[in-house]
Amino acid sequence: MSGVVIIAAFLLALAPALADGGQADVLAVVEAAFAGIAAKDEAAIRARLRPTGTATVVMEKADRSRTVRSVDLAAWASVDPGPERYEEQMIAPVVMVEGAIATVSGRYTFSVNGVIRHCGYQHFDLVRDSGAWKIQNVTWSVRTFGCGATRPRRK
Repeated sequence: MSGVVIIAAFLLALAPALADGGQADVLAVVEAAFAGIAAKDEAAIRARLRPTGTATVVMEKADRSRTVRSVDLAAWASVDPGPERYEEQMIAPVVMVEGAIATVSGRYTFSVNGVIRHCGYQHFDLVRDSGAWKIQNVTWSVRTFGCGATRPRRK
């Protein structure tokens, strides 16, 4: 009987690692891209991207009108030089992995010098390419209302 208890305890201890299914590795790629944005390091951002990827942004206006624009994913990696500090953060991202494809999605905020400038919903598609996870697509909405755009972010 004690052997069963030991095996059960071992399996319970191992369960979080088994349940992860690679989600931590996938999320780490997105977080590394965000770190590249914060560092204004285009090379660090591009290292996480597939060269044939796409980016789509949906601009939402206060009057409920929207515009949709798609560009090469490389354009998403470009950052403006200057003294401003950028921070992009996903709030409670949901990560799904199925074989060699994965998604990361959730609400996000984008801050400049600690002040939220816009927010919305963001979705990343990733693929395992030569053994490494790479971002194939990012789609996001941009709202400048309803997200505390004029208040400093709390840490």
